[in-house]
Amino acid sequence: MSYIKSIFTLCILQFSLICYSQDFSEINYPMSAFGSDLAFGFLGGLVNPQFSNIDFNGDGNIDLFVFDRNGNRPYAFLHKGGEGVVAFEHAPQYERAFPTELHDWVLLVDYDGDGVQDIFGAPPSNNNGVSVWKGSVVDGVWSFEQQMFGDADPNTLYYDFPTASDNIQRRQIYVAMNTDVPAIVDMDGDGDIDILSFEDGGSYLFLYENLAADENLGLDRLVFTTGETCWGKVKEDGNTPEIEINADSNPANAPCLLFTMLEEGPLATERHSGSTVAAFDGDGDGDMDVVLGDIGTATLVYLQNGGDTDLARVNLVIEKYPQSEGGVNQHINPAAYYVDVDNDGNRDFVSCSIAKESGININHIWYYQNTNTDAMPVFELDRKDLLMDETINIGRYTTPTFIDYNADGLTDILVGNSGYQITSSTRQIGLHLFENIGTESEPAFDLVDEDYLSFSSLLEFSSRLAPAFGDLDGDGDLDLIVCDGSSGPSNGDLFYFENQAGVNQPLEFNGYFSEYMDLDPGTNLIPQIVDLNEDGLNDIVLGEVNNTGVAGSFRAVNYFQNIGTVTEPMFGDEENDSPNSNGIIPLESNSVKSNSPYFYQTENELLLFTGTDAGEIRVWNNYNQDTQLFTLKNDRLGNILIGRNSVPAVFDIDNDGFLELLIGNRRGGLDFYNTSYSVEGLDTGVENDFVLEATIYPNPTDGSFQIMTEEKLSKVILYDITGRPLEEWKSGVNYYQVDDLRPGTYLLKVSTFDGRNSIYKLVLAK
Repeated sequence: MSYIKSIFTLCILQFSLICYSQDFSEINYPMSAFGSDLAFGFLGGLVNPQFSNIDFNGDGNIDLFVFDRNGNRPYAFLHKGGEGVVAFEHAPQYERAFPTELHDWVLLVDYDGDGVQDIFGAPPSNNNGVSVWKGSVVDGVWSFEQQMFGDADPNTLYYDFPTASDNIQRRQIYVAMNTDVPAIVDMDGDGDIDILSFEDGGSYLFLYENLAADENLGLDRLVFTTGETCWGKVKEDGNTPEIEINADSNPANAPCLLFTMLEEGPLATERHSGSTVAAFDGDGDGDMDVVLGDIGTATLVYLQNGGDTDLARVNLVIEKYPQSEGGVNQHINPAAYYVDVDNDGNRDFVSCSIAKESGININHIWYYQNTNTDAMPVFELDRKDLLMDETINIGRYTTPTFIDYNADGLTDILVGNSGYQITSSTRQIGLHLFENIGTESEPAFDLVDEDYLSFSSLLEFSSRLAPAFGDLDGDGDLDLIVCDGSSGPSNGDLFYFENQAGVNQPLEFNGYFSEYMDLDPGTNLIPQIVDLNEDGLNDIVLGEVNNTGVAGSFRAVNYFQNIGTVTEPMFGDEENDSPNSNGIIPLESNSVKSNSPYFYQTENELLLFTGTDAGEIRVWNNYNQDTQLFTLKNDRLGNILIGRNSVPAVFDIDNDGFLELLIGNRRGGLDFYNTSYSVEGLDTGVENDFVLEATIYPNPTDGSFQIMTEEKLSKVILYDITGRPLEEWKSGVNYYQVDDLRPGTYLLKVSTFDGRNSIYKLVLAK
C-alpha cells in the first residue's frame, strides 16, 4: 500500500470517518496514444491556456504557469533543464497554492521587484476590473494574498481620471473579464508596471500609468493615473478588427480627438468587441510595441511604436503576425504571450485562442521560438501543439466510464465527449477507448481508438456523448447505452448497443437502437445503469445538466425505474413516470448542479458520486427506498476542484483496496486521483443493516461455495465490485456456482425474508 493511502487508512482508524479535509493526490499513470508515450497524459485538458513565466522550485530554470480560462484551472510545469530545450514535467503540487477564485484571465508579474511573481487577474466579484494577489515563498512553499485597496470596491485597482473641468474622478481600471487580456508591463520605462487595455467601447487603447516610481512611493505601491487615453493614436473599429492609425501632427486629423476631449471618459461604441493585448519591444528601439487580438479575427496584429516611452505613435501595422509562415491563424479571438519557453533567457512568442466555446481546440497552442535575442526578437514557428503533444485532449466535456472491453482482466477506460473543433465549421466527435496495457497493480493506458463503434458516423447534430455499461437484457454480459446530448433535431437521443459476446468475453456489438425505449430524456445527459430499488432489475439514472425543478431549484439526477422483466426491460418515457419526479438527490440551487452521477457498490453500501458545474466531487449514500433520496456524505471530496463541469468515475484500478477517482471536465481532459474510500465501504451511518450472521465457505473459492447460516434466506445476489449484478439465486439453493467467472473480488448480498441484509466479499481464485 502506498504511503499516502496508508496515511488515509490511519486517519480512518483513528477518527472512524472519512478524512474530509484531506487533499487527495493526483496520479499520473503511464499514458500513450497509439503506442507513443505521453509525458503527462492525465493532465486535465488545455483549451484556452494563458502563459506566464515563474521559477517554482528555485532551481534557476524558467518554468511555465498556465491558466486555462475554459475551466478556470491553474497548471504548473517545471522545465527539466537545458538551454534551448522545450521539455517540461507537470508539477501539480504547486497548483494548490493558487487562489480558487481565479477566473477568466490570469497573468503573473513581479510588480514589487522582490523576485517573486504576483498575480494579476479578474476580480472575484466578477466585475470588469483588475485584482492583485501578492506572492510569497517560505521554505519552498508558495502562497498568494489578495491585496486590498481603499476604493469603493477594495479588491480592485482604481485610477485617477482628470475631467475637462479639472476635477479628479476615481474610476475602476477596466478589463472586460469575459473577452479581454491586458498587457501588464512597464510601458513608459520608469521601472514600475503599467496596465494597457482597451476602454469599454473596445476601440481605443487606454494606458493606466503607475506613479509608484515617478513619485518614489516604492514599487510595492500600485497607484494609477490616466496615461495616454489613446495609446499610439490608433483606433480599432468597434465592429470589425480594422486598425486606423494617424501620426499626423495636426490634432484635427487624429483619430482619438473626440475621445480625448470627452469629460466623462471613453466613447462607447455599440459593443466591446473583445480584444487581447501583449506588449514588448519587438523592434529593439527601446520602447514598447503592441500585439492585438480581436474576437472578430483569427490573426494577430502588430503595432510598431514609432514614438518613444513618453508618447507612443504607431507608424506601422503588420496585419498577420508573427510573419513566420503567414502568422497566427487561431480561428477566433487569439491572444499573444511573451514568455521564455525553451529556457535560454530569451522570451519566445506563444498564441492561443481565448474563445471558450468556439475556438479551435486541437493543435491550437502555437509556439514561435525566438531565434535572436530578447532585445531584438525574431520569431520562427516551431510547433502548433505546445504541451498538447504530451497530453490527452479530447475537446470538451469528457465523460469517462470503466470497462474491461477485451476481457483480459484489466480494467479499461471509455470516454465520451463533445468533440473538438478542427476548423471553424468542422468538429470531430467520438468515443475514445483507452486500453489498460499495464498490470493488475500498475495500470497503464494506451489510446487505441478515437472513434469506438464508429459513433461519429451515427450522428449529425451531436453535442455531447456520455456512455454507461450494464446488463439490460438479462444475459449476464454488459450492454452499452450512450446519451447524445444534442440540441439539434435529435434532441438528446439515447442509443442502445446490445452485447452479443456473452459473460467474460470481449465486447461484441452488432448494431444499435436509437431512441431506446422511446425515452425522451432531454439534452446534455450523463447515464448510469443500476438496480436502485433492489428488485433485481437494472434501472436507468440520468444526470441532466439543464433541468430545473420546483421553484427554480435544480433537479439534476432523474430515476427511470425498470418496470419490465430481467430479459425485457421497460421504462417510463418521462422522469415524472418514475417513483421520484424530483430526482434521487435533494433539490439544489442552480449554482450547485450536481448533475454527473456515478454509482459504486462497496461491500456495505451503495455510493453515488456526482460532479458539479463548479468542478467539485460530491459523495452520497444511505439511499432511502421510501423517500427515494440519497443523503449527502461529502460535499467536496478530497478538496478536489478541477475547474468547471466535473464528471466522476470510480474504481479500484490498481487493486490495492482503495478507490481511484477519474474525472472528466469541460476542458476535454482526464484527471486521476487517489481517494481514501475503501472497496469495503466506510462510515456508513447505517444502524439496522448488516446484522445477518453468516459464513461464506470456502472463501476464497475455486468455483463453488456455501452460505452457512441459521437464517432462512430469501435471495442471494452476486455483484462485481462496480456494483453490477451478475447472478441472483432465490431461496432453497444450497450450493452456489461461479466457475464461469474470471478470478477476482466479488460482492455477495444475502437477504432474509424479514428484510435483513448483509454484504460479504467473495474471492474467486482458480
